[in-house]
Amino acid sequence: MSENSESASLVKTLRPFHVWALGVGIVLVGEYMGWNFTVAKGGVLGSLLAMLVAGTMYVIISLCASELGSATKLAGGPYDWARLFIGPGAAASVGLAVYMEYIALEAADAIVVAFIASEVFPQLQVFPVTLLVIALLTFINYRGVVAALTLNFFLTMIAFIAIVVFFFATAFGTVDIHPEYLFQGALPNGMIGLFAALQFGPWFYLGIEGAAMCAEECKHPSRAVPLGQQAGMITLLIGAAMTLYLCSVLIPANMLGVSVYPLFEAAQNSGILIFIALLGLGTLLTCLASANGCVCDSSRSWFALSRDHYVSSWFSAVHPKYNTPYRAVIFTMPVAIGFAFSGFLDQVITFSIVSGLLCYVLIPFALIRFRTLFPETTSKVRPFAGPLQPYIAYFAIAIAITILSTLFWGYKYNLIFGFVFYGIAYFYFSHKHKTSKAENNWAEMGWPEPRGSENARIGQEVIGVEFSKD
Repeated sequence: MSENSESASLVKTLRPFHVWALGVGIVLVGEYMGWNFTVAKGGVLGSLLAMLVAGTMYVIISLCASELGSATKLAGGPYDWARLFIGPGAAASVGLAVYMEYIALEAADAIVVAFIASEVFPQLQVFPVTLLVIALLTFINYRGVVAALTLNFFLTMIAFIAIVVFFFATAFGTVDIHPEYLFQGALPNGMIGLFAALQFGPWFYLGIEGAAMCAEECKHPSRAVPLGQQAGMITLLIGAAMTLYLCSVLIPANMLGVSVYPLFEAAQNSGILIFIALLGLGTLLTCLASANGCVCDSSRSWFALSRDHYVSSWFSAVHPKYNTPYRAVIFTMPVAIGFAFSGFLDQVITFSIVSGLLCYVLIPFALIRFRTLFPETTSKVRPFAGPLQPYIAYFAIAIAITILSTLFWGYKYNLIFGFVFYGIAYFYFSHKHKTSKAENNWAEMGWPEPRGSENARIGQEVIGVEFSKD
């Protein structure tokens, strides 16, 4: 590693709209496709329940991420929160889970972009276009995070506006709707279908916690992270409600449950060319935005793991000119290509969902530990404080475990493999770092010693002695 690489560091250049673009950019693709499998399991009612239950969990996760991200101001996001407040085994497991979650989604998004391009231009082949998309987005992230997330902002905004325009056109009677579709497919598999539909509920919001992973590169993370994260969550809640309504009244339930591009198919069923073109463009752009954000977040997670020597420290170099973790960014490319051409992409995506749900158990737990260790409410320790914490964090953990259990129906081998993989990672890294003498430097972060620590106890005794002397 060169001297310049060692001395370079991540630059604080991002604003709240970049945080919004990162979070919503990754997630909005889940409203264009994937969520509709809830309808196949539980009908329209099952889809509505899954949207509400998952939405409740993600609102709480977003509040936890906002509080932890604005307090720690570190690039690793969930990994750093687990490292600081839980332990090395949990930190390594979460870091790997975040990496797997985003890198698999990047590969899936790139393949969808390639399929859309090949449908528009039949002379194009899927594999070369997939490779080109992954390479191009890797290069954009290599050159700079501001350029990458500014691009994400415009791509995501166009894709979201497409949903809004289509919704209002439908609401004001421009498009003929079929309310009878709501009742025809309300509950095809009975009450068990409602429960089974929960496993696809996270598609509406999967990855929004990644918005906080650019905290170390924000100009004012104490403001940018909570504002961008919460604005992103509100955007997704509105988008999810509009999407479910549009698709439910324009596509029969039996077709909606197996649709590849439900919003685009809804536009096709409207018969209006401008909406077909608009939602087709939205589908393409949201896949690009999602893949672009996944490169950013997966590379930051790998960079954080490398910086703390969980993986080779070679990946923790920062580019002397572009101030990006360029080696971690470049490393996303061969891994994403390997996933894309493995032939088991559906299994990889399901594994990424298992990885995400693991994070949704440990992020609230990290928040609970943070509040236990640092009960102070000063703005220096806690620039943003979520309401009803840490009580709602326990509720989020319960929802995440419930959704995780529903994967047993249809994806039990993915679930078992996920438990084994992250279990091995947990015990391996816990043992590896058991003898490490490294301690968190709370003073360097501007925080007091945590409650229950030896230094905190001595400090309290000194204050007591001085007070008695006075």
